[in-house]
Amino acid sequence: MYEPTPWPDLATLARPLLGANGTEAMTALLAAGEKAPVDYMKVGPFMGIEAMQALSHTYPLMLHLDDTLSGHAPLPEDQVARLRGMVRLTGTPWTSEHLGFGVAEITLDQSLQVQPASLGLSREVAMSNIVRNAHSLRAALTVSLLLENVPLYPNVVHRHITRPAFICQVLELAGCDLLLDLAHARVTASLLGMTPEAYLEALPLERVREIHLSGPRAVRTLPPARQKLLRDNARTVAAELVFDDGWLVDVHDTMTEDDYGLLEWTLARCRPLAVSLEYYRDAACLREQLLRLREIIQDVGRPPAPLPPTDETQAR
Repeated sequence: MYEPTPWPDLATLARPLLGANGTEAMTALLAAGEKAPVDYMKVGPFMGIEAMQALSHTYPLMLHLDDTLSGHAPLPEDQVARLRGMVRLTGTPWTSEHLGFGVAEITLDQSLQVQPASLGLSREVAMSNIVRNAHSLRAALTVSLLLENVPLYPNVVHRHITRPAFICQVLELAGCDLLLDLAHARVTASLLGMTPEAYLEALPLERVREIHLSGPRAVRTLPPARQKLLRDNARTVAAELVFDDGWLVDVHDTMTEDDYGLLEWTLARCRPLAVSLEYYRDAACLREQLLRLREIIQDVGRPPAPLPPTDETQAR
């Protein structure tokens, strides 16, 4: 009978756990005969069941989902049943979804394409949809649900949802804690003309249970086709955001000193249970970043107690 590798006792952690995506770069690192310097692997539906099971033989698995919570109706029951199956398969201690979008029915890939302004939801409707759907999914799962802040991208899809006040209100009303993506925070602060620290200070850092990490890059460093796509998107919200090729973009590149510094600043203000590196390009760079991150989190104090079960789980 299949059994996932168990997680350590989260109530006795001396430091946050360190994880990374189970990507080709990680596979190459493991194939070289070296044990990766991580405590767990982060996995998701995009990998497929077999790939998740292959990683689970030696590492605990953290499940990160990619569904859209901003639709006009909760996720269909067959989709929820599939997610419950992934929770059982991985043995994940909690799971997470992106917070949602300012457009109702859209995929992650579509969210980076130019969309007509007519699709945009009001702040109130976006809030209502996300809170209702998060409640519904949270009630259906046997583990806690975290919501992740998304990066501000210059189009109607990302209207409302990256603003700190919106994020705070969604988390409070949905009864969820925060998966804090620091690259997403840096990107959003860049477009809003804020420092990353000021943006983070406006978020409920006391609700952070997991942190995601990667390196964003400036628009001007991207390939010409992607720069054009960003400019085309920005024209649709020109009244709100004035395009700047110095804007940061979420590209999951190697971390820079700015990224490491922001992590240290954040860890001085919150105590997550887990820190996940989202990098997938080169095995040697992956290993180097993980070793640097392990040094940083060794100095962090004891994390908080693990998330309690949801009310619905206790009822079961």
